[in-house]
Amino acid sequence: EIKKARIKDIDPSSKDRVELIKWITKFYKDYKKDNKQKGLYLSGSFGSGKTFIVSALLNELAKDGYNSIIVYYPELLRSLKEGFGNEDFNDRINEIKKCDLLLLDDIGAEATSLWNRDEILGTILQYRMQEGLPTLFTSNLTISELEVHLASNDSEGRIKARRIIERIKFLTDNITMIAENRRK
Repeated sequence: EIKKARIKDIDPSSKDRVELIKWITKFYKDYKKDNKQKGLYLSGSFGSGKTFIVSALLNELAKDGYNSIIVYYPELLRSLKEGFGNEDFNDRINEIKKCDLLLLDDIGAEATSLWNRDEILGTILQYRMQEGLPTLFTSNLTISELEVHLASNDSEGRIKARRIIERIKFLTDNITMIAENRRK
């Protein structure tokens, strides 16, 4: 369903989606003129269509020749951990860091570790921030809830989590969409 999602398939009838649909439409038009656009941190309720809507945007831009990657973040971490230390690991990290458009789907659903926070997420975000590459996130957590999720129980962990959050804020516009669960 996500691979086939198109902007024309987004249900505009829900007033909970108006702000997001406006953002998606503007991003689509503006990105084709100037690809140095801010991405999106989209938080909201379970099953509200966050991933579908953002995927529709990226699929449309992919049809226009832009390289986009959509990754379910918890699964990405699992697969990277399995491939740690081999060439595939570095190739995957570089592919994710350097693609035109990146969606990290369901960030905050993963078990947090120092490795995935500092070595994976931090590395990806730092590169994308330096290169001005749009990064999009979906999450059931608000940005402040994500900061708590990423922090360990010591002061150094809270500082590192804050660094990640500051990068996310720099890279994105923040929209919250609380809507009916469409998976029922």
